[in-house]
Amino acid sequence: MTTKPLLLLAALTLFCCISTLHAFPRSGCSCIRTTSNIIPLRVIKKIEMIPISGHCRWVEIIITRKNGSKVCVSPTASWVIDYIRNFQKKNMAQTTVSPTAGTTNF
Repeated sequence: MTTKPLLLLAALTLFCCISTLHAFPRSGCSCIRTTSNIIPLRVIKKIEMIPISGHCRWVEIIITRKNGSKVCVSPTASWVIDYIRNFQKKNMAQTTVSPTAGTTNF
C-alpha cells in the first residue's frame, strides 16, 4: 500500500525537475567552437552578440544565415569587428544597443 504514494511522489519530483530544466535551458556557452572564416554579408540574416555572463566566460557571436543555419564566429576576427562597427555607424540614430545582449538584423 505504501508503494503507490512513494511512486506518485517520485513521479511528481521527476516532473518538477524536468520542468525546471526546461525553464532554464541555457546551462553554459552556446558556442563550443568558433570560426574565423569570412561569411559574406549577403548571406547573413542576423548577428547575435552574447556578452560574458554567469553562464559563459566568453563573448559569443552567433551568425544566423538566410538559410537558417547558425555559425559561431570568433569575436576577435577582424571581419566580424568591421561588420559590427559598420552596422553600428549606419544605425546609430535608429538603434540603441543593450549593454547585456544585442541582436543585429540584416
